[in-house]
Amino acid sequence: MEKAVLRRLTTLCIVCGLGCLVLLGVAGFRDTNREWKYYQEDYREKLMGKLGRDKNPAMYQRVAQMKPELKQVVVNEWQTVDRCVTCHISIEDPLFAQARQPLKTHPYPELLKQHPVDRFGCTICHGGQGLATTYYGSSHEPIHNWPVTLVSKGLMQSRCGYCHKDFEAIKADKLIEGRALYQELHCAGCHQINGQGGAVGPDLSSFADKDPSNFSLENLKGSRSKQNWVIEHFQDPQRVSPGSPMRGYAMSDKQVEALASYVLSLNQREFTRKYTPKLRAGYVPPRVDTVLPEPELGTSSKAEADGKRDLRL
Repeated sequence: MEKAVLRRLTTLCIVCGLGCLVLLGVAGFRDTNREWKYYQEDYREKLMGKLGRDKNPAMYQRVAQMKPELKQVVVNEWQTVDRCVTCHISIEDPLFAQARQPLKTHPYPELLKQHPVDRFGCTICHGGQGLATTYYGSSHEPIHNWPVTLVSKGLMQSRCGYCHKDFEAIKADKLIEGRALYQELHCAGCHQINGQGGAVGPDLSSFADKDPSNFSLENLKGSRSKQNWVIEHFQDPQRVSPGSPMRGYAMSDKQVEALASYVLSLNQREFTRKYTPKLRAGYVPPRVDTVLPEPELGTSSKAEADGKRDLRL
């Protein structure tokens, strides 16, 4: 009897050991086949082709000796580590302006000169999971219930408002329109921003930094993310937040996007001088608790100038 038990235990140990070896082999294989390694190898080969051995021998040799490696930008100012450049390795390389993602150069090189990657990182503007090194993990596609999603193209200006409070100075048309809509719809009657407005609804002063876990996402039709919650809440507040005293407004998709961009830009972060944009001489932050009549709103942005407004109160 004891010999039979011993044989079974020995067999079990052997099977478990073989299983561990298999798992170890799979882990090693996956680690050597990370997608970012293929991107960096593709970049190396294409860069060598663009440089040419005869045109610049020294640079060509340096590129030829490049080895795949994790790259990251650490920004202590907002306590983040961005590894986006591990895949987007040529984000600042003008030679790759016509390349396909993830090797394509940043579409706005002048903007990148003012916000260099090694100083600002990527996620302060684009959102997403900076520590990730995979397409899915970095949240390029919406991930349900993921707290840090990549900012959609239509809401990109909301991140400009994190640092820039003078919207006119940077010509942030969506933020300008969104603030004007906030005034026209008299949102300040219920909501407060920086001490201006009512106290019926939630204070929006730090809305951009509000944790996604504070939002009820089960009634959303689209992706379960904070930014999508804002969009759908403005479209139909009663469906997204049943019982909410907030009324619905007949806004176009463009107007919803503008108002959402403005609200998602609101924060109370204080940056050091190195990261604080200079303000125009005599700049005074506009009050948001004043009602802006619709005729005045018609001259506040290009969207109203063309007379194609679709707002009915």
